[in-house]
Amino acid sequence: MRVQFSSKAFDYQTLRALAYAPFGGSEAGEVLTTVERVPDGDTEAWYEEWHRTAALVDGAAATALDSGRERTAGHALLRAHTYYRTAEFFLAADDERRPSTYDRSREAFRAGLDALGVASDRLSIPYEGTTIPGYLFVPDDREGPRPTVVCVGGFDSLAEELYFLCGVPEALARGYAVVLFEGPGQGAPLREQGLTARPDWEHVVGPVFDALEDEAAVDDDRLALVGVSFGGYYAPRAAAFDDRVAACVAFDHMHDLWRASAADAPRLATAMLYAPDAFVNGLARLGQRVSADSRWLMENSRWVFGVETAADLQRTLREYSLADDARRIDCPTLVLAGEDDHFVPVELADEFVDLVGESASRHVFRTEEGAGEHCQVGNLTLATDTIYDWLDETLVRPGSGTDEEGRRERAV
Repeated sequence: MRVQFSSKAFDYQTLRALAYAPFGGSEAGEVLTTVERVPDGDTEAWYEEWHRTAALVDGAAATALDSGRERTAGHALLRAHTYYRTAEFFLAADDERRPSTYDRSREAFRAGLDALGVASDRLSIPYEGTTIPGYLFVPDDREGPRPTVVCVGGFDSLAEELYFLCGVPEALARGYAVVLFEGPGQGAPLREQGLTARPDWEHVVGPVFDALEDEAAVDDDRLALVGVSFGGYYAPRAAAFDDRVAACVAFDHMHDLWRASAADAPRLATAMLYAPDAFVNGLARLGQRVSADSRWLMENSRWVFGVETAADLQRTLREYSLADDARRIDCPTLVLAGEDDHFVPVELADEFVDLVGESASRHVFRTEEGAGEHCQVGNLTLATDTIYDWLDETLVRPGSGTDEEGRRERAV
């Protein structure tokens, strides 16, 4: 699905911003008029024009607040959050504009929730001598512990973005409590503490679950993980090693990061594993000079994984595989995939389901549904309805009469 650009990275990020309109995170007209002003592959123009739109919408929010129109302001602030986040996206990790743009994105999101009266508790979760941030959302018309969805982001997502990507308003409407958080390699932990990614995410999710034990609104027996994009590795990895996970959704699947990265040219990728580091690094530098997509991917990978070279990166990617551990996952697991996913092919979803075994089922979104892209950003409503319909059936209320085996064998 092409929107505006021949660059896959630019076009996908445009579609990503458009996707959040159903949950108040963007408007199509604001997105499309912004990208019309951006030359294909021009990362500087990308920042300037998205920041321009963000500031315009942010200014409209300030005017509305001054006039006492809080809901109008709240709507604008949530959209401004998305536009600031999108503006920041292609900046280098050390670009001096990045901290202020990120800060304003986060501030706009929080102010937008406040203006709209969306209640949330900000979490500070103890983690290995420091803390990682999060949010807890609870339906305001329910009492007692709720089944709880813990959303896990990926390679470049922010906790605030997950509010839209995971359809938090829909989850709340269905009676779920929702937790959004950021771990090493993501959001504030990466930007403010320098915490880079790690493959053993059970040691990240575990402290989150520990912190939720004292939350009265959270049902400890009905904790579901929804892992978005690269979170489609993180969430199943945690489910493999933490039996507190009652259900797991890979949205989309990413069980073997090296295999996914090598899918377009598997023979070349395999050959690169045996090539001298100098050759691998030289080839990567050439790619970065001629392609904005390659340049962003390499620069962001260095930042997120804490590596210096392309050769280091290819060795690191091989650590992120569930090939040997998928069989440990025994909770109901839903594996989502898109026919047109340019990050990871559908065939790897089938492989992952086979590795997990009978507790796993898959759902492939089709091109004709407008949902074939990675994380279904062309039809996010369809994706989130699919997820929460499955969770409605899987996180069965006590006394419902549905047995464990019935839950595990139910396919979407």
